[in-house]
Amino acid sequence: MTERRALPAADADPTIAALPAGTRALLAELWTERAASELAAGEAFAAVERDLAALDADPAVLALAARAVADEPEHAALCMLLAEAYHGAPLPLPAPRPFQLPVHDGADDVLRRHLHVVGLCCINESIAVAFVAACLADAAGPLLAGVHREHLADEIGHARVGWAHLGSARVDAEVRAALIPWLPRLLTANLAVWHDRIGILPEAGVPGHALPPARALRAATIAAAREIIVPGFAHVGLPTAAAATAVDRAAR
Repeated sequence: MTERRALPAADADPTIAALPAGTRALLAELWTERAASELAAGEAFAAVERDLAALDADPAVLALAARAVADEPEHAALCMLLAEAYHGAPLPLPAPRPFQLPVHDGADDVLRRHLHVVGLCCINESIAVAFVAACLADAAGPLLAGVHREHLADEIGHARVGWAHLGSARVDAEVRAALIPWLPRLLTANLAVWHDRIGILPEAGVPGHALPPARALRAATIAAAREIIVPGFAHVGLPTAAAATAVDRAAR
């Protein structure tokens, strides 16, 4: 579990108090919804941890996955801290959003487990790193900045689960060859989910409140795919031309 740094008190953040009531209510709702997503992410990482165990993954990778499972409920608590700061009073913890790992029709059980790791960790969490970094850059208040620094550090660790596994000796040449045709599909699907999420946010954002304009967030996800994920696949020896084309299509 990640050791947390002390965060500033919510009532010590003047940027929150300065917002109009309607904007505060909107942000409280968005952070409550984010908490539900983080709880679902905890279930997803627990499933991926089981997949890694079934694959006899490297012990160091399993340790990273276990840490990620423990991080997600803490992320939900951080989201609720912000929701309550904007709301101005305590709020109930929401239920997790419905969760199911992709079925990946056509993959056998072994390949499906590897695809879960690549999809959730290498791709989704690498995109999350770029998304949270963009939000941190727009966080003017001390509480917002503190929460996003904590979250960003964790997301980097969560992405490492996938990259460490993909680069390990436990992923042999046969598995790598089987993964290649799935990479464009995984990228397309993950980017579509992220763009759908961004689509429910205010298009103009809320300046200074870790909510930059939607176009900037979409650009961050594409940049992550082009500058982190595709080069990451190349680094572990996977052909990337089709994956890069998939990113270009998603950017249109």
